[in-house]
Amino acid sequence: MSDGTGRKHGAGADFTRRTFVAGTAVAGALAATGFRFGIPLSGGERPDVAAAHGEDVVKNTRAVVEALGGMGAFVKAGNVVNILPNAQGSHPGTSTGPILTKTVVEMCKEAGAKAVRWLTWLPERNWERSNLKPLLEGSGAELVLVDIEADDQWETFEIPRGVKLKKVRVYKALNECDVFISMPIFKDHIGCRFTGVLKNYMGASHALDNRTFHPSFEGENLVHMEHCIADLNVAARKPDLCVCDAMTILTSKGPFGPGDIAKPNKVVAGVDRVAVDSYGATILGLSGSEINMIKNANAHGLGEMDLGKLTVKEIEVA
Repeated sequence: MSDGTGRKHGAGADFTRRTFVAGTAVAGALAATGFRFGIPLSGGERPDVAAAHGEDVVKNTRAVVEALGGMGAFVKAGNVVNILPNAQGSHPGTSTGPILTKTVVEMCKEAGAKAVRWLTWLPERNWERSNLKPLLEGSGAELVLVDIEADDQWETFEIPRGVKLKKVRVYKALNECDVFISMPIFKDHIGCRFTGVLKNYMGASHALDNRTFHPSFEGENLVHMEHCIADLNVAARKPDLCVCDAMTILTSKGPFGPGDIAKPNKVVAGVDRVAVDSYGATILGLSGSEINMIKNANAHGLGEMDLGKLTVKEIEVA
């Protein structure tokens, strides 16, 4: 889709016509509200969101982190870094790309990280199916498998201002680090229509709690789920950095697929999870204001969803 300046922004020709038309309408609306694509930044100014477009995922990943000040702005010598990717299977567009994830590990090591760990309560077979495990073993990172049966590995958080969720269990490993990096893949979701950084936190909350989020994907249960995700984000540790996969994404039948896919060939990064998700939604032809989960998180004060108030740096990578 177009950002109103003639530059392509989004999944391009691989989208269905309906998605393309919707995406074009969203981009036009964003341009009308002052969404600042690729504007020049003054020296030292950090954009709210950086998005790199190109066929090389490694170059894209390095470009967006560099636009935010470089990995050294987040990771210091001797730091322990915990990463939360999305590992949900081998179907295209369902899991965070292994090369992207490995690149972030390498950048953390280059910045002087003492240890880099990938976190999950999912069984190891998920990492094997998503093709993350082979690269993990050669990356110098450690896979931390949190036991959902071990009470001492979980912490219960009260959420007094939660709309639907008043308490939730989050694994302690999420807080046992100096730097936390959330690494979801932007994709379709049968319930909330879009999944990104906010939804990725369900990979850190207890499986039994997650089941209460969506007893079904119908009617009020969808409203309930989107409130629960926003409430969970109130309790869980704020990410120090978000690096999101939008290279090959699932545009239907998410989150597990198989379904229709698109190839936006983008990597997106930022520190404000609401802003990053609001931008990510546009890649699927949506806007943040159309996603209740994003609106609820914005209402909680977790970040800014109005892209007209944000600076987005668009980077073309050769």
